[in-house]
Amino acid sequence: MHKVPRKCGVRHLILPPAEIHYLRFILEGYEGIGMVTTLDPKLGLVRLSVAPGCGEEIDRILATEKEELQWRAVVLEEDAPFDSAPA
Repeated sequence: MHKVPRKCGVRHLILPPAEIHYLRFILEGYEGIGMVTTLDPKLGLVRLSVAPGCGEEIDRILATEKEELQWRAVVLEEDAPFDSAPA
């Protein structure tokens, strides 16, 4: 049996600034799995807070949208692991 995480995982992404709204729009369609916070709008740096147990679903969404969003993962000291490896 898998233990369900009790805290949100955190991932940081850099994507073209014009695509931040699109990422936010996509995740809002999957209500409750994650939240996008813009940290640096000029750089395109966002924090993705992933709800417990939703890491695999987030990975699938990001993989599907990789070409459109042109995102890349960055690791910051404050990142907390979640239940799935980064895509």
